[in-house]
Amino acid sequence: MVRSAAWRSASKSALRRAYESVLCNEIGPALREHGFTRFRNTFRRSRGPLYDVINFQPNWNNSVTPWYGFFVNVRVGSVEIDRACPGHDPGLHRPEEFLLDRRWEHLVHDAPYELRFDLDTDMPAFAARVCENLMSVLAEVERIRSTGDLVAYAVANNLLIAYEKTCCYLAAIEDFDTLSRYVTRLHASFGHQDRWAIFSGRISAVTGRPVIAGS
Repeated sequence: MVRSAAWRSASKSALRRAYESVLCNEIGPALREHGFTRFRNTFRRSRGPLYDVINFQPNWNNSVTPWYGFFVNVRVGSVEIDRACPGHDPGLHRPEEFLLDRRWEHLVHDAPYELRFDLDTDMPAFAARVCENLMSVLAEVERIRSTGDLVAYAVANNLLIAYEKTCCYLAAIEDFDTLSRYVTRLHASFGHQDRWAIFSGRISAVTGRPVIAGS
């Protein structure tokens, strides 16, 4: 059956309204109970020196698909790290940067990569599943209780994500043993690539120390 342009436009408007309704009426209250405040598609809270951000990212293709899809981004930063590393060129790292910066399925393996619904979706059941997964995400995030925990997570899990900021902070607190281990791990992954020269140059710039590959 060929749908008219007017029908498709009305359908897309209905899907957008359903998405906004889920954010306002189900997700928003669930996250507010855990200390989050909302700005547009993003929810944020503070936990001591840490700040947690949950962002709902609509799929860019929503205008041409028969469904509405979105992704869930989870981020954790630390004001202690930001304060220790405030002065570098934004091209190296931003004043505020997240050492945990992942899609939610990396933290909760049962969570879907992309959430999709259409006009036939049972929206109360859909919203309930989203909120259930969000509570599992928060449980994982709350395992990180301090700046030290966040840095340990970054050293263990991050390669391309915020490596400059991580190295900067480790140098700032003079934890050169952990810095050396982290640089060694980065070199093991990228040292054979031409771009290692870029990585090592950026690490040297934020730490003020020469990078000895594989040290």
